[in-house]
Amino acid sequence: MVKSTKGERTKNRIIETAAELFFINGYNSTGVNDILRVTELPKGSFYFHFKSKKSLAIEVNFYFQKKLANWILETSKNKNWEEFITNLVDDMIEGALYGKYFGCPLTTLGQELAFCEPDIAKYYSDSLNKLICIFSSVLKRSGIDKEKIDIIANRAFILYEGYLVYYRISKNVDILRNMKNELISIYNQ
Repeated sequence: MVKSTKGERTKNRIIETAAELFFINGYNSTGVNDILRVTELPKGSFYFHFKSKKSLAIEVNFYFQKKLANWILETSKNKNWEEFITNLVDDMIEGALYGKYFGCPLTTLGQELAFCEPDIAKYYSDSLNKLICIFSSVLKRSGIDKEKIDIIANRAFILYEGYLVYYRISKNVDILRNMKNELISIYNQ
């Protein structure tokens, strides 16, 4: 196991705290002082690692991208589309029932940043495109015709994100169950 330095641990703590605060409270409603209050770090520690809140938001994107990609890739490993979607959404439902699942952080933050910080929003868009690639990979492994993979992956992704936004607004777990059924049926069409 590689040991991290105190500076790396501090930087990661700032990123993880900002990720949580941005996702729950929003980017615009979270200030640097809010992050420092939670981390109990001095302002100098923040500015040693980040030029600005905007540069931190880019790192938060990479944090969420890695976290989501690892989870989704692990969930998709050696599975066909139906198995993948069933496992993925069942994980979401379980988290939702325990009050620990709030939707897709990349979409939630990307939507907020799209108009107020478009130069940052592009990072979130790129990360979402990587999720579409994972969907494509699972569909290919599931035997979907090559010429249909991109169309179905995009359609599945739009359903996926739309349902997650709807769930985040309503907090109704049945929406996640409906999403699972819709995403499974898209494969069978």
